[in-house]
Amino acid sequence: MLIKTGLLYFRQAIKDGSIRKAADRLQVASSAVNRQLLQLESELGVELFERLPRGIRPTAAGELLLSNIQEWSQDVEKLRQDIGRLKGGARGTIHIAAAESITTEILPEAMAKLQVAYPGIDYNLISGDNYLVKSALLAKDADLVCAFDISGTTRTETVTSVKAPIGVIAHPDHVLAKRDSVSISDCLEHPIIAPTQSWLNHSILKDLIENPDSPFQIAARVERIGMLRNLVLSKLGIAFLSPIGLR
Repeated sequence: MLIKTGLLYFRQAIKDGSIRKAADRLQVASSAVNRQLLQLESELGVELFERLPRGIRPTAAGELLLSNIQEWSQDVEKLRQDIGRLKGGARGTIHIAAAESITTEILPEAMAKLQVAYPGIDYNLISGDNYLVKSALLAKDADLVCAFDISGTTRTETVTSVKAPIGVIAHPDHVLAKRDSVSISDCLEHPIIAPTQSWLNHSILKDLIENPDSPFQIAARVERIGMLRNLVLSKLGIAFLSPIGLR
């Protein structure tokens, strides 16, 4: 009989492309995840992964198992919601994938308000970069995505969007912090904290920072907005951010 824990570990390992990353996200030891996956392969009698130098990749059998797990999860969720409706009131789980910065304040406030109106609803929340949250939506692991600079596809629908201006953040003692307005040329004189390439590729900042006519001095690259803010506060450089991202 297939062990539910093994199936959950398998699904997470496929999603992250790494046993170690899956273990970190699941908050268990890597050896425990690996042991469950080996047991799953032994029970099914097939290899579910290709072990690569830098991660794992599902075999054809692994892809088939993943598809069945996703269908099973959707059937279980539908059954749960149907039973909840019989008891009265809206029930079920909303699966949300969101940019990390949105999960610190904006999204929790919205979830709290929604829970007052629909107390039978609970949430499953995951955070990550644009690639992760969009992949979760396309794989049906998430019902909706809240993130910055997400481009639509034929398989998704944009429900609502907000255009936010980009500003400059600096340490309160920085010379630019004393000005009412700041131009791009003003910023060229100072080192900047820039997003990593994976973040930049999905950001409207890409055209600004990689513009050859405006060569910025990049002091550091970071992958999270929290890290960006901390380096600005350490006086390492200035950074570009929207008001929503700053909040």
